Amino acid sequence: MRLFGGDMATNSVDWPIFVISLPVATERRAILGNKLAAAGLAFQFIDAVDGRNGLAPEWEARIDRPGAHERYGYPMSDGEFACSLSHQLAYVRVLEQGLPGAVILEDDAILTPAFAQFYRQGHYRKADFIQLFCFAARIWRGPGRRSVGVTRLHGLAENAFSTVAYSISARGAAYLHQAGQPVRSRSDWPAELSRIGGLLAVPSVVLHPPPTMAQSYLADSRAGLVPDGFDYSARYVKGWRRLITPASWASFVRKKLSREIAPGFPLPDD
Repeated sequence: MRLFGGDMATNSVDWPIFVISLPVATERRAILGNKLAAAGLAFQFIDAVDGRNGLAPEWEARIDRPGAHERYGYPMSDGEFACSLSHQLAYVRVLEQGLPGAVILEDDAILTPAFAQFYRQGHYRKADFIQLFCFAARIWRGPGRRSVGVTRLHGLAENAFSTVAYSISARGAAYLHQAGQPVRSRSDWPAELSRIGGLLAVPSVVLHPPPTMAQSYLADSRAGLVPDGFDYSARYVKGWRRLITPASWASFVRKKLSREIAPGFPLPDD
């Protein structure tokens, strides 16, 4: 069931661009900041929560470690919690400042020429959530909605990984903020985005460097948390029970009505 959605074209106020970045990531800030400035796009930095050496007490109070373990079957790292908390800061800024929405970037985002067009033409107003990059996704079949250039906006049939770039309305921010109280999930995502009519830009208008080119701040903090031989499918219903559970039937129908795409890590043309 969709909670809300629809085109927000009647709201003519430009949504701000927020860049989530650790204060120490000066090189990343300079690279992305220069790209945005060269495109004539104003932006604001949001200082990310730093979880590389543990979480400060003020952040510990906002997370649910047992709940995260129950959700995934293994612990979340401090870095993963910090990333989720950082995106929650963006949602809070939207809500506390009474903004209609925001375009949110992480500091390792690679902007394509289509991003500036997407922003200037206000395509972010077309939905409460639009994901501008993903590693892989399942989208509803059909032509999607026209956006900039060859890009079309397709409905997300299920959540797609990556929080490197997305637009979110105030309603979407309230939805994800509420779902993240306390934080017990990774930043991608605390709740089902299809319930708010989430869309995905295909092809992506923002890219992400392959891990070998730009090591994630989260990589080291994840090491050793997942047990060797961990069965990621253990929590799913198997055998004949798949035929009788409502969740399994919903999954079956969703797969028939949707298709998979896997953009991976395409490199920019320039």
